Amino acid sequence: MTESISAQSIEAVLRDDLGITKDTNFIAHISMPALGDIVGEEQAVVTALTAAAGTIVLPAFTYQTQVIPQVGPPGNAIFYGTGDQINQKAEIFRPDLPVHPDCGMVAETLRRDTLSLRSTHPILSFVAQGKHAREALSSQTRQNPLAPIAWLEAHDGLVLLMGADQRSNFSLHLAEQRAGRKTFTRWALTVDDIEELPNIPGCSDGFNAIWMDLIGMTAVTHIGMARCEVIPLKQMLAYAEKCLRTDPNYLLCDKPSCLSCRTREH
Repeated sequence: MTESISAQSIEAVLRDDLGITKDTNFIAHISMPALGDIVGEEQAVVTALTAAAGTIVLPAFTYQTQVIPQVGPPGNAIFYGTGDQINQKAEIFRPDLPVHPDCGMVAETLRRDTLSLRSTHPILSFVAQGKHAREALSSQTRQNPLAPIAWLEAHDGLVLLMGADQRSNFSLHLAEQRAGRKTFTRWALTVDDIEELPNIPGCSDGFNAIWMDLIGMTAVTHIGMARCEVIPLKQMLAYAEKCLRTDPNYLLCDKPSCLSCRTREH
């Protein structure tokens, strides 16, 4: 029988096994099903993260705000004029819009916390808590949605993966962008208009190709049933960018139907 895990035990593992301190800033990606039986569920994980670290950042994306226009720029990995059903279901972005389910319930639980802050990008917002939360989030603009990741990198930040593999490691998109890989334009409903949003990254289904290469820079432990690891952002991004410049197809997925990756192939 699997033993239940408490917030206190998660905090202890983060501190003792992964070296996280109150001076640590990180972006986290968490799979609750992989962790197993957590006493207090998502709230316990949030409690552990905020207790262990200085500043935590999680994706709080709202893909449900997107609409597909009738026309748009070429080579944009989208079929224009095919979004009638999607457009009818699209939601207007607002600061209290729930996080898309793809980001997980830990991110939604953090968003609901009264001590948390959230950026205002209509598709790729982030939620953060801690002493540098406002500074990290305020770096983001409509033109530069990945800026909070660059802020974390500049402040010796880490990527924390809890029960998630490299396909969830959103920060790798920053290495893609720096290496010159194509980004996309998307559109989202806002209170005032439909906003055109540049520099949206593509597919991450091929990101597990980097996993073995990151082992030497990764601290690893287990929480419950899940592999948990931290990776230094600065070291990881530099390595990934170097690989992408050497091989322009590096980290693309192999699905023939993936418009994003097939559009970016060289």
